[in-house]
Amino acid sequence: MAERVSLALNTTTTTMASSLRTQVSASRLLRFSSSGSKLSFPSSSLSFTRSLVSSPLLSQKRCQAALVNRSFSSAATTHCTAATDPEQLKSAREDIKELLNIKFCHPILVRLGWHDAGTYNKNISGWPQRGGANGSLRYEIELKHAANAGLVNALNLIKHIKDMYSGISYADLFQLASATAIEEAGGPKLPMKYGRVDTSGPHECPEEGRLPDAGPPSPANHLREVFYRMGLDDKDIVALSGAHTLGRSRPERSGWGKPETKYTVFFLVLFHNVLFIELVFKFSLLLLGIWFKTHVYRPG
Repeated sequence: MAERVSLALNTTTTTMASSLRTQVSASRLLRFSSSGSKLSFPSSSLSFTRSLVSSPLLSQKRCQAALVNRSFSSAATTHCTAATDPEQLKSAREDIKELLNIKFCHPILVRLGWHDAGTYNKNISGWPQRGGANGSLRYEIELKHAANAGLVNALNLIKHIKDMYSGISYADLFQLASATAIEEAGGPKLPMKYGRVDTSGPHECPEEGRLPDAGPPSPANHLREVFYRMGLDDKDIVALSGAHTLGRSRPERSGWGKPETKYTVFFLVLFHNVLFIELVFKFSLLLLGIWFKTHVYRPG
């Protein structure tokens, strides 16, 4: 226990330090590029379409090059989203801010973006098999994964926004909602890029077990196994775990939690370091107590 507290105190001494590290970690995990506009082209085979979308994003140049170098014989049409409509992004962002101001749903929107992206496996080259931020979390089969308990509520919250903006993929909307919630909760302004491609059906959802488990036999080894698979390290684990400052545990999702605690009234939707300040304060009092109990340093 002391080792865990020491690790947390040494690595996450302030909210800003954690937020900055989280920004770097998120950028590494969600490293995408975007340019161009929505392209529509005929495809002669599903396999060729899959080869085009071998990464979660396609640049316009890559799509155009593929079109030039390929002859097509089928009249079927496949859509390649090279970039989300920037005007729709701006409008959707404002709608998300309004939603946050009304519903105070910052925690669950952050969790939505993270759980869609957190299935990423750097050891798998094919898309969408390698997971990541691809919008697959909208399907019931993935929503039923134990780690995603309660996230159907997040989808219901933003459904009306998705319905208004057809030029934004689910994958982009999840990350936009998450990044906006982080910023509105006092976190850093994240340098996001958009143009993610959605999975086409529930058959492309990742298998269960890629996200951190709430109660593994060996927590430290389990977390390292999960996060190392994404290309992250121990510092990233601690920083990203700091996102749990937002929100609280709920019995219907994690099996733990109370209706209300002193931390869930004001601090529910705010990045802060009150817990760590309190830990340091209590630890300091403990040390002082031990100090003054000795014969040498006892007052008087």
